[in-house]
Amino acid sequence: RRGVALTPEGSALLQEVAPAFERLRAATTAIRRGGQPTAVRISANPFFAAEILVPQIAAFDAAFPGISIHVSATETLEDPRDGRVDFCVRMGAAPAPGLDRHELYAVSIAPVVGAQISSLAPPRIDFPFHGNSAWQQWSARVAQELDPNTPVRQFSSYDAALRAAAQGLGVTLAMLPVVQPWLDQGLLQRVVGAPEMSIGPLELLSRPLTPSASTLRAVRGVRALCRRTARSAPPWWRSRRSIAPPSMRSAIAVP
Repeated sequence: RRGVALTPEGSALLQEVAPAFERLRAATTAIRRGGQPTAVRISANPFFAAEILVPQIAAFDAAFPGISIHVSATETLEDPRDGRVDFCVRMGAAPAPGLDRHELYAVSIAPVVGAQISSLAPPRIDFPFHGNSAWQQWSARVAQELDPNTPVRQFSSYDAALRAAAQGLGVTLAMLPVVQPWLDQGLLQRVVGAPEMSIGPLELLSRPLTPSASTLRAVRGVRALCRRTARSAPPWWRSRRSIAPPSMRSAIAVP
């Protein structure tokens, strides 16, 4: 068998073109993968991130090996179009050209208090919702006049308001069925007789994705991840945690 040896000129040429061939090999490998994601970045408000997404990540890892979940917990609406996140979970987001919308489930808000509440006339715990007072929007939508003599505690976020209510600091508005884990754990309970306000669907937003099989598989996995709690939650009217005394209605409305 005869060997083949490069001439000095050939060796010099190989040194010049070898890096280019390596870049071409790497690009070809990426194309053959069909754009398969190795990480999925999801933005959600802090409560949804901690109570809905985090408990499901281990199950997601088992079902979708090779794809890791990165969670951004923020009250700020992060835009998937700028590339920092792949998905964002938001309630009633305004129409945005260039975003795909995946409806998760219908959501309503209703008054809740902590399980250890000691007062029958607790303060209202308020927070911004779409730029306005959550309680004022609830009052207008359900035609329930708020008692002007009831003290009001102001919090800058939904997550903080829920945690304050769970600590017995007052009555706040919670998103159903998103808050179902805390109802099941007995951290919160619904105020019996207080009306609920529909606020539309919870949505999973993303920039337009390539229709590869691996990407669509990841989208299905993320949707299942976000919907898991709602599917397992009973309707609110069957919740065993709706046990607050009817007299507590005086804390939120004019008798």
